Amino acid sequence: MKTFVTAIAVCFVVAGLSARQDPASPQTPQTPAVAEVTVTGCLVQGSTPAVFIFENVRKDPKSTTEPAVKYLVLASAEDLNLKNHVNHEVRITGLPDGKVAPPTTSKVEEKDLPRLSAKSVTMVADTCSTPVR
Repeated sequence: MKTFVTAIAVCFVVAGLSARQDPASPQTPQTPAVAEVTVTGCLVQGSTPAVFIFENVRKDPKSTTEPAVKYLVLASAEDLNLKNHVNHEVRITGLPDGKVAPPTTSKVEEKDLPRLSAKSVTMVADTCSTPVR
């Protein structure tokens, strides 16, 4: 019985030591939290009626230096009707998935686009101010 108790005690000590982290050892980098964004661009129809691409996207729509990017847009709520805003310039507030958004001019497959989970959509204009490529 004494051997059994000693064995249990040794297990707890070993488990405790292995759970401690050596401050000199490299730590696993944590993924930074992605912040909500509000961006403006042109919402266009994707390859199916349920797919929407957000092109010519900028945080500041009047900027001439900020590169325009694109996203695959997902509605985060059922009552958010993206279809009503196809080919409109819109402002979307939502959460990006953290991937780097490619420039609007680059050819990227829909499935490879970063995703923007839209929480709200506001129409800015009933046409897109910048031609969609």
